[in-house]
Amino acid sequence: MAHHDGATTAAATYFDAWQAGDFARLRSVLADDVDFAGPLGQVTGGDECLRGLEGLAKIMTGIEIRKVFTAGSAGSAGSAGSAGSAGSAGSAGSDVLTWYDMATTVAEPVPVANWMHVEDGKITRIRVAFDPRGIAGGS
Repeated sequence: MAHHDGATTAAATYFDAWQAGDFARLRSVLADDVDFAGPLGQVTGGDECLRGLEGLAKIMTGIEIRKVFTAGSAGSAGSAGSAGSAGSAGSAGSDVLTWYDMATTVAEPVPVANWMHVEDGKITRIRVAFDPRGIAGGS
């Protein structure tokens, strides 16, 4: 249970700090070697990940979190456990999947799935899925 609490806390800090523009606090929960992949780019490293989040924050007007799911990667049971094994085999820690609507100045709100892997209170991997066409200037 402690893994879930630490992972949930890291994820909540990530979203709260991002919305508040508190990038020092956001950076504090990113591992130095965090691996980020999403429709607008892929980066490795805490500072590189933070630069991407800072850039997106310039057009973001809000986030409405709809649902948060957590699961331990190692030895967990339950329906969310199989999702953890798909991308984090051999990694200790917990996963947090956050489903939210992101509002921006350039597009209608877009639904986003954000899957984080957290180890020792630090986010080590982020996978994001959403339709980027409105944000990227497509139709």
